[in-house]
Amino acid sequence: MNILIDATNINQGGGESHLLEILKVTNQNMLDEKGISKLCIVGLDSVLSKISNKDFLTKIGMGSMQSNFIKRFIWRKTNLKKIIKEHNIDIVFNPGGAFFDKKIPYITMCRNMLVFETEEANLFGFTIYRMKFVLLRWFQSRSMNHAKGVIFISKYAEEYISEKYKNIKISNSTIIYHGISQRFNNEVSIQRDIENYTQKAPYKILYVSITNPYKHHENVAKAVIQLREKGIPIQYNIVGAEGKSHSSLTNIIKDKPYINFLGKIPFEDIQKMYKDSDLFIFASTCENMPNILIEAMTAGLPIVCSDKQPMPEFLKDGAMYFDAKNSNSIENAIESMIRNIEQRKELAEKSKSYSTKFSWEKCANETFNFIANCIKK
Repeated sequence: MNILIDATNINQGGGESHLLEILKVTNQNMLDEKGISKLCIVGLDSVLSKISNKDFLTKIGMGSMQSNFIKRFIWRKTNLKKIIKEHNIDIVFNPGGAFFDKKIPYITMCRNMLVFETEEANLFGFTIYRMKFVLLRWFQSRSMNHAKGVIFISKYAEEYISEKYKNIKISNSTIIYHGISQRFNNEVSIQRDIENYTQKAPYKILYVSITNPYKHHENVAKAVIQLREKGIPIQYNIVGAEGKSHSSLTNIIKDKPYINFLGKIPFEDIQKMYKDSDLFIFASTCENMPNILIEAMTAGLPIVCSDKQPMPEFLKDGAMYFDAKNSNSIENAIESMIRNIEQRKELAEKSKSYSTKFSWEKCANETFNFIANCIKK
């Protein structure tokens, strides 16, 4: 069996991380067990350059046709069938989720729930960015309809789409969780009473996330301000890119020296932020598989989290939950966690234990096993 990985619409973020990680752990023995002889991958030079050379892997660039979506679309239409014929490809794997062709057998993935959750997408208002989700929903719905198999990365996503979108007829699907890098792996730290913290040495709360509307940074900031007004010595650190609601957050946190927006930091430095923090907060209301949340679980931090699915699918009973759209609910959850040492320790240990089920080796094995079975069918 020969597989072509179409990565032409992957250039950053979770899609790139997923692709790089599964190819990093894939070896000849893993493929031999499934009857796979060769992998070919077509994509951007910036992505291909990060993939190690392996005997079973052929990397194919797009030359001058990779600078924008339209050029990449034209390149695929012109070259993909020739590549499939030249390399005797049996099936195409498109991890980006936007591929459809009635004549070429392919596997696709469901990655971005903002495309399907209209209520959350509407938080962006009537903008071009919001309209992009409509176009992507059309592309990805059609992609899933014609695929030989669809990979979901959460049970929630599979159930939501099957229940809400009756026009999407998926004949064959599976759920394969992403893995987690061991660089985030820390022991659960010794929990200290809040009385041991001061304004100069505060209790540190961390949120790693882009400042987009569905991440509800403003509500978290309001909750932190309310807790500080009660005299609780906390510091709130935000790590991530500036998103569509960044200006609203800036207005709330100005003149608040205990709330720090640190912006994007190098990926390798994020693990240090986890290690230096006392509590992790995650206030998103639209996720598929929240990789950042899994990182915090692996880092052994106590977690207060949005009660919106799929967060409980992964955290189970290993967190204190809140309504992310209500700052009072967030405030109560943080305060309850801070004031109860035993609860902090118990929840951190639970979430840490749940994180051990996620590995890139398992993800790669299950992915290529599913693709191989689709070819056999």
